[in-house]
Amino acid sequence: MASRSGNTQQRRGRGTRHPLAWAVAATMISSPAWAQDSSGTQQLDTVEVGAQGESALGEADFGYVGQRSLTATKIDTPVSETPRAISIVTREQMEDRASISIADALQYTPSIQANYFGEDNKQDWFVIRGFDQANNGLYRDGTRVYSYGFYSWQIDPFGLERVEILRGAPSALYGQNPPGGAINTVSKRPRSYSSGYVGLEYGSYDRKQLSVDVSGPVGEGHAYRLVALRRDSETRVDDVDAERTLIAPSFKAALGDNTDLTLLASYQKDDSDPYLQFLPTSGVITPNPNGEIDDDVAVGNPDYEKFEREQATLGYEFEHRFSDNTRFQQYTRYQHMKMDLRQMYSLGYMPNSGDSQLLRGLSDEEGDADGINVDNRLIHKWSFNGIDHTLLVGMDYQSLSIDGKTYADPVMGYEAAPGIYAPALLDPYHPSYRDANALVPLRCDFSTGACNPLTEADRQERDIDFYQAGAYLQDQMKFNDRFVFLFGVRYDHATQEYQNKTLSTQQKTRNEEWTTSTGLAYLFDNGVTAYANYSQYFLPVRIEIARAGTNEAKPESGDNVELGLKYQPHGFDGYFNMALFQATKENMATGAALTLQQIGEVENKGVELEAVANITPSLSVIANATFMDPEIKENGNAAQEGNRPEQVAKTLASAWAKYSFLEGPMKGVSVGTGVRYVGDTYGDNDNTREHRVPSFTLWDATVSYQWQDWKFQVAAKNLADKEYVATCSSAYYCWYGDRRNVIASVSYAW
Repeated sequence: MASRSGNTQQRRGRGTRHPLAWAVAATMISSPAWAQDSSGTQQLDTVEVGAQGESALGEADFGYVGQRSLTATKIDTPVSETPRAISIVTREQMEDRASISIADALQYTPSIQANYFGEDNKQDWFVIRGFDQANNGLYRDGTRVYSYGFYSWQIDPFGLERVEILRGAPSALYGQNPPGGAINTVSKRPRSYSSGYVGLEYGSYDRKQLSVDVSGPVGEGHAYRLVALRRDSETRVDDVDAERTLIAPSFKAALGDNTDLTLLASYQKDDSDPYLQFLPTSGVITPNPNGEIDDDVAVGNPDYEKFEREQATLGYEFEHRFSDNTRFQQYTRYQHMKMDLRQMYSLGYMPNSGDSQLLRGLSDEEGDADGINVDNRLIHKWSFNGIDHTLLVGMDYQSLSIDGKTYADPVMGYEAAPGIYAPALLDPYHPSYRDANALVPLRCDFSTGACNPLTEADRQERDIDFYQAGAYLQDQMKFNDRFVFLFGVRYDHATQEYQNKTLSTQQKTRNEEWTTSTGLAYLFDNGVTAYANYSQYFLPVRIEIARAGTNEAKPESGDNVELGLKYQPHGFDGYFNMALFQATKENMATGAALTLQQIGEVENKGVELEAVANITPSLSVIANATFMDPEIKENGNAAQEGNRPEQVAKTLASAWAKYSFLEGPMKGVSVGTGVRYVGDTYGDNDNTREHRVPSFTLWDATVSYQWQDWKFQVAAKNLADKEYVATCSSAYYCWYGDRRNVIASVSYAW
């Protein structure tokens, strides 16, 4: 039997990546696979597959190709038989590129504009098919990671087995969600065999990290796993540091022959400074008489600012098999967050300062958030008149409750003289920072110039609650081994409640929605799948602007139409995908709470091309391109209609290749390189020329050496150290992208 390793790269180095092995793993039987003895001569080794074969949970992903998915159907289904666009980022892809965030891991995925605010240590940012996913559309193990504003969960990629991306409207299975798609992160789970991993990293900005991943059986049918890391790092921005601690234990128990229970828990603590810098457009993308603002300038004062977050989750996955054809599953997770944030941001240049003195506001938030997710699924298979059915019936519940306090848009200031307060200005071209102890949040009347200090008593206490209860039904039909028909329908009841205890104000909205999804695929003998699908979505308007007088806002809604081809050649470990899509977003909210208008509409048409393959045991490649035509159809401003939405690129492309030497004098060496291209964007919906953000191309690379159970690797992102602007917004703010980031690591796995 070939040796199992806790590290995917080591499995590859031992030659278990032959395409025959992957085909065997997909059918979950035992078969020979190519291996090499110490002399470099190929010989046949027996690989035990079984439970460790190809899995929709990514437990046995080899190389860059994932063949099965749960995200698109909530049923373990081959990607080639699913009439939806799906991409899978495997564990090996994340390891090879030394991914430091979920957004970073998705940089080589079609239609995803990741890190469009630049790298952020508070949350991950995505645009999918031209629609932003902020605080929405992120899932963990099939249930939603419910976030709101600064109360955003950030999942560390080290704790994941894979990331799956379902593109297109997913509401028929998941309820409220943006139209671009859903990102599902799959946690590492206990293994039935003993394995372990210990890694040390050192990199740019004095990055230091220790990570551990151990797993193994405990008695008959039980297993455990423990994932942990400790990281301490500086950042591109001067004096902004970031620390993280992660502990994620899990345990799987066989409760009899037909019942399994997997417990999943995690604790993550971030003790950092806020990394994301809100810079003015003048001096970043528009000319300023003082020059250009450097990308390492801190707008705030790192000695005053802070970002402290503790997030904990506890959940389980339960399955009981009534028979070979009927089973019940329950996915449950409780999540808790404690957060304390102080961050300064630009409010623009003070008048008569020669565009050199920034007035700064303060974002502050302190509070707790608690979320509950429960998803019950009954799956039943049967055949009738030559048609194989897989019926999914489910009911789920999601909630998020926030108890926090914050100032109402203060200005950052100081005591200029006894009893006299003034804004604390900053020259970003020659930054000099005041003593943090002298800084005070102010309420200023700029018509009179009077500023008064704010105290703890001026912070407003708020309770914000979100609830969603839904029921869904899906039938997956296959007949003549050719046609796959998928139909789903869902009903949701979603509620938002907002209470400002300080101002004694309340708001409440209720939305009830039906959404559907349907798709048809035809499977050709040569490995081609042709498919079409139609799907709908809805997303309630944020509670702050959800009411206009006594009229409740309608949820944003729309649909997605998609035609596609998937090609998975027989005997080839890889696939080629193409999708044509048209997505719409309607009932967009504009205006303030008392002047709410819902006449907004955006339409996005495009084509996606994707190729992922382990071409040989040595060579793995990824290539994709997305061409879109996003357009504002209606938004209450006739001058903007027909324009492109701000921050959205029309063209995205990337390619990555890695070659591993399996014999000869360079045996054990792997080299990889890739490029990422993001087309130009606009910093406003007016699409003004001066607010156009140029396109950029970034170069990444990796090199590693495998020696027995040891692995030495150096991975670099933005190797050419290109300075670029990620995006700008509202004709007001801009964000720089990350510069060169090199991470060297040494790991031992068994």
